[in-house]
Amino acid sequence: MFTAGFFTMIVGPLCIASAVVDRTGQTIYKLGRIWARLLLITNGVKVNIKGLDNIDKKKSYVYISNHQSHLDILAVAFAFRSPIKFVYKRSLMKLPIFGQALRLAKMIPIDRGDTQKAIEAINQSARELTNGISAFFFGEGTRTRDGLIQPFKKGGIMFSIRAKLPIVPVTIINGFNLLPKGSLHIKSGTMKIIIDKAISTSEYCVENADILLEKVRGIIVDNLQKYRMELI
Repeated sequence: MFTAGFFTMIVGPLCIASAVVDRTGQTIYKLGRIWARLLLITNGVKVNIKGLDNIDKKKSYVYISNHQSHLDILAVAFAFRSPIKFVYKRSLMKLPIFGQALRLAKMIPIDRGDTQKAIEAINQSARELTNGISAFFFGEGTRTRDGLIQPFKKGGIMFSIRAKLPIVPVTIINGFNLLPKGSLHIKSGTMKIIIDKAISTSEYCVENADILLEKVRGIIVDNLQKYRMELI
């Protein structure tokens, strides 16, 4: 993971400096995409993207995906050119440079130990999701320990219903094999990102949110079963 620290030391200060002239966080996101691209290239990781034509760059969405590895964020940033606000653990803000860049990029921090504060942070961020700026949730809430998909939490589903934004299921494949949880060594290889068609949330509410959650998770599970063997 030496490359991660090296490129963070280079791109991180640029992100912080750019916040002086651009307070929207969009310049930082563009620099973040460069950071992600550099890390992927230098570690021999390729990203195969399927379904980009399913999204409109001018529209805002709530993306919900599985979570296999730390590489997921890099691959997603590489795949999506339109600004994305990742939902992340507030504790990451304590990391030098990286944490400050997250804050200046206006990503969405949540405190898992304080549900009310987490809801307030998410609701506040919902107002900023316009003109192609979207939110990104990792459905499982944390990285898988064994490569298998875990149950999904309701956070992203409830957020999309309240924000009245469509959900786009995103499937991330092979990240676990290249960088499993607990490992510091990135293996070279290919990841695949599948972007499905948007699902309208207009017919859903708090009472039937579980139905929507299982629909989103079911699409991702099907993709994992269909495409996983292509990259192994």
